[in-house]
Amino acid sequence: MSMKLTKTALLLSTAVFLFPGCALFESRPVRQMAYAEAAYQAALLAGAEANPATLAVFQLSKDQLSKARSYYRLKNFKEARRLSVLSRRLSEEAEWKAVRGNTDSKATESLVK
Repeated sequence: MSMKLTKTALLLSTAVFLFPGCALFESRPVRQMAYAEAAYQAALLAGAEANPATLAVFQLSKDQLSKARSYYRLKNFKEARRLSVLSRRLSEEAEWKAVRGNTDSKATESLVK
């Protein structure tokens, strides 16, 4: 009985260190989240939400930022970092199009690749 209890304890202690690997090996994307938040606020202030030409990009940016926040709370920092960088790029694109005002131009460039 004692041997079985020892094996179970060893297995559980090993599982504790192996399963939350995302939080142990990946650093928190604090800087990327802050940049994404700032870019989102800048796009909001530039009027990207009210501009019909930039609304789709702005909404996509908002969704990606929301997903990044969710992954951050779940401690999936790798996915949170990826989504926050994508959200920042989309927010910057929406802001640029809103500020530029000429979104019907043939020479529009996308920041998202």
